[in-house]
Amino acid sequence: MRFIEPIVTLDIVPKRGQLIHPLFGEVVLWRQHEFHTWWNQFEAIIDHPLSRTFINGVVDSLEFKNAMPRFGGLFRKKKFKKESDRIGCQLGWGTFQFENQNVVQSAHPLLSVALGQYLLEAYHEQRFKVRWVEPRPQTVRLEIEASPDLPHPKPVESLPWSITQQMKTTDSWLILDRHSQNELNFEGERVVLIPVESMDRFLSGCLPYVSQQDVQWFDADSCKLDSYEYLLRATIQSISSMFLKSEQPVYIIDGSSWAAYIENYICERGWGNAHVTSYDTSDFSLELTIPMQSQLPFTIGLLCGMWERAHGRAYRLSLRIESDTFVLQIQSLLDYENQ
Repeated sequence: MRFIEPIVTLDIVPKRGQLIHPLFGEVVLWRQHEFHTWWNQFEAIIDHPLSRTFINGVVDSLEFKNAMPRFGGLFRKKKFKKESDRIGCQLGWGTFQFENQNVVQSAHPLLSVALGQYLLEAYHEQRFKVRWVEPRPQTVRLEIEASPDLPHPKPVESLPWSITQQMKTTDSWLILDRHSQNELNFEGERVVLIPVESMDRFLSGCLPYVSQQDVQWFDADSCKLDSYEYLLRATIQSISSMFLKSEQPVYIIDGSSWAAYIENYICERGWGNAHVTSYDTSDFSLELTIPMQSQLPFTIGLLCGMWERAHGRAYRLSLRIESDTFVLQIQSLLDYENQ
């Protein structure tokens, strides 16, 4: 029987900016308040209710991973509870109470509902339609209705900016502390882990709702992403807004200043990686290369937010593809005379 450890250990793939979880595969580390902020920004940009789209994407990814093993025998419920606690603590989403169908110490209602729905479906071995209420802060109560007509998940289609690759064994790790009620903490803040596949499924599910209006600040025509271009743009905009609502500082002196911020704000948290190829101190234009990866929209969004914070100017970005690498240029949306 597996047991719950007081820490969560993630493998680091440094050159790719990836965090690998032994059960869930590639994951991204989010500060709890960042996820709240990003969700509000993204849903407002899409201008469509997305809660069920997100929950369905997460539940499908957990089911496809077979995260919860099947249990039988006399102590089935006890075994199930231990394993459900282990899943909750490994992700930092809270604790599922099977008897009353509550998730307590919720990190975010959507994550808690997804956790509870997946565990209920795994235990009963059937699909459910789910409603939920929040009777008190950080508590979510699920109300379920059997729905055998719901289809089982299929493999998620790769997004056009991602590439399937072999997970590499590493000799470096990121350690997260586990606190009571399945909270995860990192550097004194509550954090959550979200599997990359869950986010891929969610973003793919958002395609029908994305606005296809043209904007001045974004140019990716040469990439030929078709309808995915608008999804990429919305994700970048929401992530950059999330960063700008934070208090994280960015002080840029010259091109060499960027490496430390990219390492600290992006790579170490599993948000991808980027390499600076040029930085012009006369007009602050920045060029970077980014490998094909699922986190690409999040990587670019953070870079745009960092650039705007450093220079106090709205950004304009252009994106092109060279082989399996994206080349990103960030510059000022408006023309200025630099002193």
